[in-house]
Amino acid sequence: MATTRHASPREPREPRPPLRIRWQPADFHLRAQADEVIRRSLHDLGLDAVVQDLRVHVDLTNRDDHAYIEWNTHDHRAARLSFAVGNFVTRERRRAWARTWGRRAGPPPIAPQQFSRRSFAEACLHELFHLKDDHDSGVDLTGAPASEREALNELWNVWIDGRLNRRGLPAMTRGERRRVYARTLSGTPGYRKRGDRIFQALWNADHLGPRELRAYLAELRHPKVAVRSRRG
Repeated sequence: MATTRHASPREPREPRPPLRIRWQPADFHLRAQADEVIRRSLHDLGLDAVVQDLRVHVDLTNRDDHAYIEWNTHDHRAARLSFAVGNFVTRERRRAWARTWGRRAGPPPIAPQQFSRRSFAEACLHELFHLKDDHDSGVDLTGAPASEREALNELWNVWIDGRLNRRGLPAMTRGERRRVYARTLSGTPGYRKRGDRIFQALWNADHLGPRELRAYLAELRHPKVAVRSRRG
């Protein structure tokens, strides 16, 4: 006689806490449009199930496109993003500001229709990818000597932008990243012989960790020692 088996009911999943985004200044007039870009960037990187609390600071006095992210390496649910106001407009508008607003006091006005989703997404995706790499692979610069952080961060930047480009997401182009890489690292002893190869390897890499980034920096800064260690 056949028996009927009844599946046991699954435990209901706890609802995911809603993402909280807090802006400074709180009345930043582009925040509604920018919020959408931040949420989409988190989704594109698979971080929407990780990050729960974001503080976003806008430097209205900086017309450049500088940006950075801060987070607790032991708790990835919260982070702080900081953006110069130039990240919210196109590169062409930043250049226009340099010509027409260079000597004026205060931030240039930005009309809502001048907001560039792509420019802001480029900044968001790049900065949030740093958090993703720590979450997924333990890549973090907090333990690196202060004298190495700028160089290590640029190697990391190349790796990030290479992956964003391969995914078809907003990012610096290869040529743009290559110029920043050269400005940052061309003074290292191993750059002339190894700089191009290392850039190529980073741009095309899918999986790296902190050990690989440090090894690439060692090749650039101490090429003879790096060669001996590989042969040994």
